[in-house]
Amino acid sequence: MSTFRVLFIYPNQRAESLVPPAIAIFSKLLKQRGIEVALFDTSFYDIDADDYSDIQRGPSSEQIVSKLLLTRPYESRADSFRKHRSAVDDLVAKVESFSPNLIAVTTTESTFLLAVHLLRSVRYAKIPTIVGGVFCTFAPERAIGFDEIDMICVGEGENAIVDLCERMQSGKDYSTVTNLWVKTRNGIVKNSVTYPVDVDAVPMPDWQIFEDARFYRPMYGKIYKMAPIETHRGCPYTCTFCNSPSQNALYAETTGSSFFRKRSLEKVYEDLIYFRDEVKGEYVYFWADTFFAYSAKEFDAFCEMYSSVKLPFWCQTRPETVTHERIKKLKDVGLHLIAFGMEHGNERFRAEVVDRRYKNSLAIDALKIPRDHGIPFSVNNIIGFPDETRELSFDTIEINRAMNPDQMSCSILQPYFGTALRRRAVSRGYLNPDVICPANSDDTLMTMPFYTREEMKGMRRTFAMYVKFPKSRWSEISIAEKLTPEGDAKWEQLATEFQATFFATPNTDITRQGNPQPDASTRIREGAVSQHKMS
Repeated sequence: MSTFRVLFIYPNQRAESLVPPAIAIFSKLLKQRGIEVALFDTSFYDIDADDYSDIQRGPSSEQIVSKLLLTRPYESRADSFRKHRSAVDDLVAKVESFSPNLIAVTTTESTFLLAVHLLRSVRYAKIPTIVGGVFCTFAPERAIGFDEIDMICVGEGENAIVDLCERMQSGKDYSTVTNLWVKTRNGIVKNSVTYPVDVDAVPMPDWQIFEDARFYRPMYGKIYKMAPIETHRGCPYTCTFCNSPSQNALYAETTGSSFFRKRSLEKVYEDLIYFRDEVKGEYVYFWADTFFAYSAKEFDAFCEMYSSVKLPFWCQTRPETVTHERIKKLKDVGLHLIAFGMEHGNERFRAEVVDRRYKNSLAIDALKIPRDHGIPFSVNNIIGFPDETRELSFDTIEINRAMNPDQMSCSILQPYFGTALRRRAVSRGYLNPDVICPANSDDTLMTMPFYTREEMKGMRRTFAMYVKFPKSRWSEISIAEKLTPEGDAKWEQLATEFQATFFATPNTDITRQGNPQPDASTRIREGAVSQHKMS
């Protein structure tokens, strides 16, 4: 039997995310079965997924994008790793040299259209294609409608990718593989979703499939070699901007089982030691929506386990899960930076629209705890929720002022498929039900009556200014909100002052992901004192 070859494509823009664990796991599973694997990762090409967000086409459209993933003028971002070449040319060359039997893509909604364009460039080779990820899970009809895609994976892919490749390799019918939708001569076969995988049976990730440079990321002012380590899969909470609740519902309805699972600490430890000793990792990024989703007994067991790892780590959690005891214990074993999802600062709006039900006073008190223990923390914020107003956004600004985080981020909501907020936006007529949301977090595709697109963009670019500057400066900042020549000039002036004031100390992160020295306008335009989150 000849060697079966799979080419994975990871459509990532500007090195914005960490190495994806899914590809690393799939690669190991296939290699264990004698299947040859290769990867084409777009992370270091100077491309932007949002260049293709206006091409929301289906199979009947003939629209072609002339600039198809060609290198744009150099913008001085991640120069040490940037590939100043055409991603399409390199992908074509990779396909011709590797001659894969299957092309497999993992993507989010924000990079799905970028993935389609990549697949289009090699469609001439007539190689079967499969695409997976949360977008395919929650918008399967939309995803399977693209000519470039032969199969999609709905739900988890570990079992499906193995079964598919083994059947293809042996020449067997693969149209009945569970979790897959497959195009056939007789139409689309929509197979059922099977039980969630045993996360303790998942093999150690194949980190070697990635370029070494992909592991290096800035974290609070220093570059580390880091990778995501999975402790939990899924989340027990029900935030409406997230698709984890829909994962829980999907698996409960189709299999009667829980999507939320915790890996055994023994397996987590094996991954950690391998990353530290074999990959020579320097920093751990715990890949969990809510890292504190541990019982007290489990939490103590984690701390005992991690005490021998001796690597700094990052994690994220919710304000109401924090205690002095937990923060102290984590600090003692290596906690370096912690992130909190605040999202919105109005208690009633947060409860009714975001489904986060706790008092502001609780959150403010909780975020005093990491500071008491000398742990820097960041706060993630969102504006532009359906039915939000500019005035409500100031409640989010106010709570950030009260918390005074070391870092903060502000994004405009993207109502992705599989989230309750998308359903809300569509039902109110704010969003076209078929639109695929882009990666751009400083713009929106929603049209709302009480919060315009221009107001959201202006609020995002000045969010950190409102938080950090004294209120006596707010009248100036309000001018900088305006997307006008006068507003832009004021914003440039304030951005320069902001940079000099808040990015000039050794304790402040002046990095932005792959770029060691961003200019002031880039930093403030991101609406963040530091945008560290890379998932």
